[in-house]
Amino acid sequence: MSKRNSSAASNTLFNYFTKTPPSNKKPKPNNDDSNHKLNNSLFNVKVENKKRERVPTPSPEPNKDASDSEEEVAISVKKRKRIRLNPIDSDDSDVENKVDNKLEKSKGEVSIKKKLQESFKYEPNESPKNDKTKRIISSNMSQSKKEDIPSQDSPIIADEGNWTHCKLDWLKPENIRDVKKRKADHPDYDKSTLFVPPEFMKQQTPAHKQWWEIKSKHFDSVLFFKVGKFYELYHMDAAVGVNELGFSYMKGEFAHSGFPESAYSRMASTLVSKGYKVVRVEQTETPDMMQERCKNSGLSSKSDKVVRREVCQVSVRGARALGAQDAALAPAAAEYMLAVAEEVCQVSVRGARALGAQDAALAPAAAEYMLSVAEEESNGCSTYGVCFIDTTIGQFHLGQFTDDKHSSRLLTTLAHYPPALIIYDRKSTTARTSKLLSTHCHNARREQTSMWTPEKTLKILAEKYYRTNVDGDWPEGLKPFLHEGDALGLTPASNCYLAVKALGGCVSYLTDCLLDIQILGMSLFEEYSPPDVLNSTMLLEDKVENEWKGGNTMVLDAITLRNLRIVLDEGCLYDKLNYCSTPMGKRLLYQWVCSPSCNLAVIKERQEAIKTLFENQELCQDVRNILTALPDLERLLAKIHALGNLKKSQSHPDSRAIFYEEKTYSKRKVLDFISVLNGFTAVLKLTDLFSDIEPVLLRHLTQFSPVGKFPDYRETLKFFKESFNQQEAEKEGRILPGTGVDREYDDILQVIKDLEDELKQYLVKQEKYFKCRINYVGTDKKRYQLEIPQNAAAKAGPEYHLEGARKGFKKFSTDETKDFLARMIAAEEQKSNVLKDLSRRIFEKFSSSYNQWETATKCLATLDILLALTEFARQQSGDICLPQVTFEKNQEPYLNITEGRHPCILLDEFIPNSTVLGGVAGEGPEGASRRLLLLTGPNMGGKSTLMRQVGLLAVLAHLGSYVPAQECSMSLIDRIFTRLGASDDILSGQSTFLVEMNETAAIVKHATLHSLVLLDELGRGTSTYDGTAIASGVCAELAARGCRTVFSTHYHSLVHHLAAHPAVLLGHMACMVETEGEGEGEGEVPEESITFLYKLTRGACPKSYGFNAARLAGVPRDVTARARLVSRRLELEAACARAARDLCKATSAQDIRNLLAALNI
Repeated sequence: MSKRNSSAASNTLFNYFTKTPPSNKKPKPNNDDSNHKLNNSLFNVKVENKKRERVPTPSPEPNKDASDSEEEVAISVKKRKRIRLNPIDSDDSDVENKVDNKLEKSKGEVSIKKKLQESFKYEPNESPKNDKTKRIISSNMSQSKKEDIPSQDSPIIADEGNWTHCKLDWLKPENIRDVKKRKADHPDYDKSTLFVPPEFMKQQTPAHKQWWEIKSKHFDSVLFFKVGKFYELYHMDAAVGVNELGFSYMKGEFAHSGFPESAYSRMASTLVSKGYKVVRVEQTETPDMMQERCKNSGLSSKSDKVVRREVCQVSVRGARALGAQDAALAPAAAEYMLAVAEEVCQVSVRGARALGAQDAALAPAAAEYMLSVAEEESNGCSTYGVCFIDTTIGQFHLGQFTDDKHSSRLLTTLAHYPPALIIYDRKSTTARTSKLLSTHCHNARREQTSMWTPEKTLKILAEKYYRTNVDGDWPEGLKPFLHEGDALGLTPASNCYLAVKALGGCVSYLTDCLLDIQILGMSLFEEYSPPDVLNSTMLLEDKVENEWKGGNTMVLDAITLRNLRIVLDEGCLYDKLNYCSTPMGKRLLYQWVCSPSCNLAVIKERQEAIKTLFENQELCQDVRNILTALPDLERLLAKIHALGNLKKSQSHPDSRAIFYEEKTYSKRKVLDFISVLNGFTAVLKLTDLFSDIEPVLLRHLTQFSPVGKFPDYRETLKFFKESFNQQEAEKEGRILPGTGVDREYDDILQVIKDLEDELKQYLVKQEKYFKCRINYVGTDKKRYQLEIPQNAAAKAGPEYHLEGARKGFKKFSTDETKDFLARMIAAEEQKSNVLKDLSRRIFEKFSSSYNQWETATKCLATLDILLALTEFARQQSGDICLPQVTFEKNQEPYLNITEGRHPCILLDEFIPNSTVLGGVAGEGPEGASRRLLLLTGPNMGGKSTLMRQVGLLAVLAHLGSYVPAQECSMSLIDRIFTRLGASDDILSGQSTFLVEMNETAAIVKHATLHSLVLLDELGRGTSTYDGTAIASGVCAELAARGCRTVFSTHYHSLVHHLAAHPAVLLGHMACMVETEGEGEGEGEVPEESITFLYKLTRGACPKSYGFNAARLAGVPRDVTARARLVSRRLELEAACARAARDLCKATSAQDIRNLLAALNI
């Protein structure tokens, strides 16, 4: 692109923002795959922009005090100066509009400020945007210093494809290559890079060349390119800004849009939430610094005269972390980054957003995880190494496990920790795993990378982060993954090879996003194992011994979570329980409902706590008032830790960046810190509120040792609260510590105090010599001059140097006063340098007690969940009870629910039902020892609802919550299996029947004596005989295994076959049948009207009454009449065949007579 001459319109962003854009309709939501959005935007520029009046507006000088904001620009309307508005391709400056900022303030300044502020009051999706094919661009031109250029009144029309980037052949979709010149169809094509022809780069101005160099390394990202006080978007990125953020194009031959620095957080968060990757590029020197650099280095060429810029942050869903520019995170849930390494082996059974310095808010409170996956395959089964992390908190989870051919454990991991970003190795990941990730995580961003080897990962971790000196050591959570025989820790453990490789995937990506220092600096690592690892299939002898072989939590796999609607779906169990007041409580509750407890002691402690809270509503309200006012302490602790990181403050590009909102960011840091201090102060009230409460769990969560486990941080908190003046800090945006807070600051204050004492002593000495009163006068570099009355000045000898005089006085300096001044200036400069780093050191000192703060935060999150479960109980309109959960070695598994209701259906007219599966030997109602309920009933009669109700009440019972029932008791359940509903998996190429068989296979393979199995209408999707046979075989197997099962079916022959089974209990959903008259013609079957009673009743239902559902669906009456005739004929044929079979089995004449008498044909 050639440089524009002086007659071209200046493509200057500040002029655009001096007038609020007209509001048009909202932009259409973009439903495209996030991985294709950016490339599509290259040619998507059909937009119209109305003509704007160009208002000459000065831009601040970069070398001005960084605390200045754009609202403080001085503008004179009385005498307008001719201003040159420098575009990006200026040779010697990157300032938007470089002018004299010392102009007298005027009324014009207020109006310009107001327009600029109003232009950013709208939300991105509500900003002006037209969908017409053309965009009208204002042609008002700036005035040049060299020549007067009259403004043009007629608008310039930019046709689609008229922008420079749309005309370049090498940017056409079919010609785009990566940095190694590989096209998109190449197997190793790297979509994150772009080959820019050298001849094109030679034609670019220095600043444009800088932009293209960065873009070539981040082609899949949107660049927020800093120019003065603005982040500017050029070429294809400008189209993204217009289409997604509602910007308008600026005037010029190339696409150009942007926004002020103060709006960074909102704009970045909006694009990230839509699936884009955002790269923040900052100026790391001012024009004056550039000139000095060129002068000192002897650089004089045109290409050298451009300020340095560096990538300071890469933001993407799942890889963001809180920083100085971040005010808060709106979502409470976590966003996980997941890295997976896969290895396939033969088995007999089965298988980024840290917020940056300017980020103000993130939309979701839920956790968005980054997930890295490493894989190895053998004989169709995989071994996976996984690493996932919520970058806003900094906690790594690492694990390695062998999976089955369906990747069931990986699917469960994805359900428990839903990733927003998935990283996997492009070479070792199998097509099956790749398809699985794209199918089940279609909303997540997926990145193919070349993962580091485990050895390289450990080497980099050691050299850069953990073993940088002789005292350095590996984090405790990471040590189990290291080989015991390697003292240096540079070799992974043999059973953790893929886990460490997955960790390398996360570390590599975090490094690319410039988040590695602040996240790895927290040293938080935790071992992860899939929830079913300890719940392997029990052998027959295990079933006889009836010993608990499960883990501490109930296993709910991905299928069960989906079928029971426990999480993610609207109106799911998590939503119904989520009365949490804090973001950390919401995140922990998600993990609770995904992994209910199987520890009897934990369940009983929770029940006691919830019962006490339920009986003390006033106490609950007082506690909730405290918790509701708390900030997101968990994320703010991570943010403060990052802000206090010494290595980040010294080596991260942000430490060199020129911020014009520095004062705002500094103030935000201080306000966040104060809010954390105030939050931890407020929760100390809980100690008094719960001082007389008896339940052990509540005392553990709120009382100090030895009574409870809440950390006693009162002295630590007092130190930080008294270490500085909070009101002054809130006002000034900086911390001025008191004595004893910072040793370095105290030392320099002592130096200054000692120097002031010397000055006083010297002054007393001079007063004695001159025998009169003497004062120090002067400012800045002329301080400490001796002001002596004129009548005594005659005594001044040659060592006194006359500096000036005023009426009646003379001013002198001496070698001593000059030495005092030099020492004071040096001390003051040292004090200034200390203050610059003071906030970081205070944050670092605060984070040194991180374990204490983290423990308190976990206690608060748990207390918040107990309050939420209490509130859930209060919202129930019917009977509620605390379930009795038991386990004894010689006790048969059982489940007994009396008048239970579905916890997610809060209807007054909902019909409760009682369910009994198994029971204590010799006790309970008739049939209590039968643990398989074979459930029949009419279509739409409530069978599936009853099954989900049983499953959800079991989950609630293991959470320790009240359940909506009159009575409820059960023995521990190690896992819930479900096969509910009918659905295919088109993306995976699986039919409805195959999906059913996959889920059924997992049940038969892994169900134990203590499992709960919910099977709904097994056998659909194939022939009636095949389906009946499969259902019969599975039902018999589960009955023999003895696990508690609800098995619904419409195969009535299955009922006849299993009616006499000693472990099977027959039941049906009751209904009332009314015959609507006789058949209209000879041989016609009369129509039946069904009234559903939704009540579970003993015995089998004779029919499924499918014609009633057909009638309700609007199937024509003649069709259903014909169908009833066919049905009647088939039923008669079946009855005859059954009668013939029974007659053949008869052994006496009486048996034959009885069979003939019972015949009804």
